Amino acid sequence: MKTYGYAGRILRADLSVRRASTVSTLDYSGKYVGGRGIAARVYWDEVPPEAGAFDAANELIFITGPLCGVPAIGGSRWEVCGKGPMTPPHFSYGNLGGRWGAALKFAGYDGIVVQGQSETPAYLFIHDDKVEFRDASALWGKGAIEAREALKSDLGGSVRVVTIGPAAENMAVMATLLADNDASGSGGLGAVMGSKKLKAIVVKEGSRGVEIAQPGKLRELTAHYRGLRRCFPTDGWEYLSRWSRDPTMEPRLMPGPEMKKEPCYGCLGRCARKVYVSSDGKKGKFI
Repeated sequence: MKTYGYAGRILRADLSVRRASTVSTLDYSGKYVGGRGIAARVYWDEVPPEAGAFDAANELIFITGPLCGVPAIGGSRWEVCGKGPMTPPHFSYGNLGGRWGAALKFAGYDGIVVQGQSETPAYLFIHDDKVEFRDASALWGKGAIEAREALKSDLGGSVRVVTIGPAAENMAVMATLLADNDASGSGGLGAVMGSKKLKAIVVKEGSRGVEIAQPGKLRELTAHYRGLRRCFPTDGWEYLSRWSRDPTMEPRLMPGPEMKKEPCYGCLGRCARKVYVSSDGKKGKFI
């Protein structure tokens, strides 16, 4: 059966016993809409109501939808879901962009369900149809950006990384996750990642693409989106949509000599985000 828009597999990674397995995305995608719908079903079925956010029974679900990996139409978006540490603890999610989600899809997975807790700091390395549980003791205590760059230095600059910093390691309830292109998400789920002693998930992008059911219709929709420029008039002025505006039409958005655009996967690059390069060569997103 065709899995249009999906890679077809969801990875299950049990940190308690260092075991990886897969289930079919088709077990969920026929009944539940998109990544958040699938994550909500997994959560409902598997996380006990009495489980606390920092308990081993809580699951952390990294998930993409059918549009992730499709250029121009929301192709960068993905989510992390699970029971967050707010009061009272309840199902929560953080929505991120960048390139990590598309890389996961191209590696052959629509999502990752992280189960259990590791006794020692660990990170997952997904590459070439392999899933490795690796020691992260040397990374524990490092900031998210420092850890991300260390992993890229060790595993190759093209890998995609989502990681946490000391706040999440210490289960600060507002802690975020940070991924490539400085994409971040919260819902307190960075702290949940820290409670599992999971420092990072590293994905080496594979060659799998996303199969489209109606490519002609998608081309029409993409052409329409690319043609968007101006939105609603207000008091005689035309305001530009955040996600379809052209930086060349707004002087404050024009990259200076120390800035350049770095769009999320498949984006037209018309948002205000740019990369700032400091005098010491370090880079970061700026808006």
